Amino acid sequence: MNAPVKFDVIVTASKPRDFVMQPPQSLDRITFNTPDDGVLAGYVSVIRQHLGNGQRFAWVELDNELAGQFRGVPLADIIGCDNCGPARRQAAAANDSRRLCLTDYSGTLADQLRAAGRT
Repeated sequence: MNAPVKFDVIVTASKPRDFVMQPPQSLDRITFNTPDDGVLAGYVSVIRQHLGNGQRFAWVELDNELAGQFRGVPLADIIGCDNCGPARRQAAAANDSRRLCLTDYSGTLADQLRAAGRT
């Protein structure tokens, strides 16, 4: 006879990461919750401690904002992390990443037009 089985413990698929105990590394892409703007995302620049209360913050460069805009995010507010910071640092060190540079080619174009006018 098959007796009904009672399960006391339900195992979840994965335990959420505690970002206060295991903070993200630099160049990790994180998502975090804010009281005023909702859920935002960005790349971690550095982890710093608050001078007053000792709380640790991640300084995050925000996605879809102007370059160089940072926001101090308490580690407790972080929702998720991609853990790809070491790979991004290695790609930058090996120069495998593509660099985007703004360049002024107007002088080159003027030189080409002058050369075309001489011949």
